[in-house]
Amino acid sequence: MKDRLFATIAAACLIASVEAEAGPSPWVEVKGGAVRLISTGELEDGRYRAGLEFLLDAGWHTYWRYPGEAGIAPQITLAGSQNLASADVSFPAPTRYDDGFSTSIVYMEGVVFPITVIPEAPGDPVTLTARVEFGVCKDVCVPGEAELSLTLSPGETKDRLAARLIDRDQDRVPKVQTADPPRVSGIEILNQGDKPVLAFTADLKEPASENIDLFVEGPEGSYVGVPKLAHRTGKSAMWTLPLHGLKALPGQTPVRVVIIEDSTAVEATHFLESATLRQ
Repeated sequence: MKDRLFATIAAACLIASVEAEAGPSPWVEVKGGAVRLISTGELEDGRYRAGLEFLLDAGWHTYWRYPGEAGIAPQITLAGSQNLASADVSFPAPTRYDDGFSTSIVYMEGVVFPITVIPEAPGDPVTLTARVEFGVCKDVCVPGEAELSLTLSPGETKDRLAARLIDRDQDRVPKVQTADPPRVSGIEILNQGDKPVLAFTADLKEPASENIDLFVEGPEGSYVGVPKLAHRTGKSAMWTLPLHGLKALPGQTPVRVVIIEDSTAVEATHFLESATLRQ
């Protein structure tokens, strides 16, 4: 981004506000990147397809909904939006990033978080107002904030460029896991030395897939790390994750697991008996 913008960053954080208008919202620029709202522009089946777009400078990254061992998870607040019945924000499949000290779950270069917007009154415009808190990192990490606003109107001409961007990353959003691979086929507790770990066994589509990975989120208040690939044999792989940091709930504890194989990503929530987690 342009050097003259760096002078506007105070306390390593930029807060900007822009007025609602048709088409993409203006970029809000921060050190290492920029963010804006986009939309396909047309009302389809009673809903709009919008997106929160991050554009990052070379070498910079931002974070998934769970950042991993370090980082700042994005916080998106749509309070203040008008004529909004509901809005669902999706997160495309991320990648892992190891800086030599910690492992994070990130997006490099740029990403669009698709947003499905349902208006209260479909015949009236929606004013989508978003306050976004996020982090971008390279050699240093910079917290950022942006206030964005975008008007969505029925009958508006389709924005084909925005549609391509939203479609591109909508295709990367994990689907619901089925009986077909890739899938997590088993979760068990193993002892590695004196430290218990969760072991996730996965079935894969191909024995030679080049890109496989697995990410885990615990209940709110959990601070789990990033699973490590323990071994892989043919169409089977296992990742392990230390139990430390997983918050056990009464009865059963949900863990949300995303598995990625090449261009396919799926997710499922698994329920673990909490009594077995208290070791």
